[in-house]
Amino acid sequence: MSKHIIARPVLHRTSLAVLLATALAAAGCASQAPLSERWAELRRTQPTLHTRDAARELGVKESALLATQVGRNAVRLKGDPADLQALFERLPELGRIKAITRNEDAVLERSGEVAPVRRDEQGRVIPGTGFAGGAIDLRFAMSRWGSAFAVVQPGRDGKTSRSLQFFDRQGDAVHKVYLDNDQHVAQFDRLVADFRLADQQAALTIEAPAAEATASTSTAPSPEAIRELRQSWQELTDVHQFPRLLRELKLTREQALQLIGSDLAWRLSPQAAQTLLEEAGARQQPVMVFVSNGGMTQIYSGLIGKTAVGGGWFNVLDPDFNLHLRTSAIDHGWAVRRPTDHGMITSVEFYDAQGRQIVNFFSRRDRGQPETPQWRSMVEALPRG
Repeated sequence: MSKHIIARPVLHRTSLAVLLATALAAAGCASQAPLSERWAELRRTQPTLHTRDAARELGVKESALLATQVGRNAVRLKGDPADLQALFERLPELGRIKAITRNEDAVLERSGEVAPVRRDEQGRVIPGTGFAGGAIDLRFAMSRWGSAFAVVQPGRDGKTSRSLQFFDRQGDAVHKVYLDNDQHVAQFDRLVADFRLADQQAALTIEAPAAEATASTSTAPSPEAIRELRQSWQELTDVHQFPRLLRELKLTREQALQLIGSDLAWRLSPQAAQTLLEEAGARQQPVMVFVSNGGMTQIYSGLIGKTAVGGGWFNVLDPDFNLHLRTSAIDHGWAVRRPTDHGMITSVEFYDAQGRQIVNFFSRRDRGQPETPQWRSMVEALPRG
């Protein structure tokens, strides 16, 4: 019986490589459309998607996404620290604004007016003026900032949205300021004109993410090191001395909390965040809320009103203050006691599974005054974990 042999063409290795490269290039044509076009298509299919989430879906940084709108609805602003400081000093010209600071799992939104800066005889900002203790209370780390934009576009409510948006050197948002009134549009436009970057097409530099801070050693600390930690902790006279203590002892924040002893720090369950805010609202306990992202810390001081759960977030929804916490991201918390010249101060702070701080709470108190017994009893009653 004869066998029929079917001949098949044999491709040279080089030919295969060429065909493969051609196929890959053809398959990638759609995905390599200009970023502005891909964002426009994404907005068409998901019109309520936030810019931060759109950037994640498109695989780029938020500042890079916003840069595609320069010449349309965005203007590049000067980004060096001196210009940024000068810009913020002029924000009182805008009247009522909304200031938004967020990290991956917490968002703090605060509305109000900024009082012009006043200084004492030593040159220090008087609390309640500028961004020290007023309605918009901020702590800056501008050395980490990289770019800034003014954005004018249709808002979700149908009105025109006007904002100033600031990004770190890695392209992530550190802070956003929205004009929250219709009477100061001319002042907003003047501010943008005064701080407009001369070269609107200047290349946007985005650096690789900085390495996470870690302890200098992975070995268990000696009993002597733990004794030194406790002694140094007991000698604190102000909570602002704590970061320096950690640097001196070469410890991360959570390492110190784990080592100091349960009389000064104890672990809390993830549910304690919601419990704390609901109890503060019910008892009319004034609180301080800190949300940070490395480039900016924003602080809210006051009462908690309406709370709600929705879409995986626990929310405080008050007229001039909103707080949003991604509940699934909260892995654990800590209650922490630190001595000061005015008595023991108790904070409650929450972390994700990687040990990154999400949000930090204190009792609201006047300078030089102790925290309230009610705050301490609330913290003692929080669920432990």
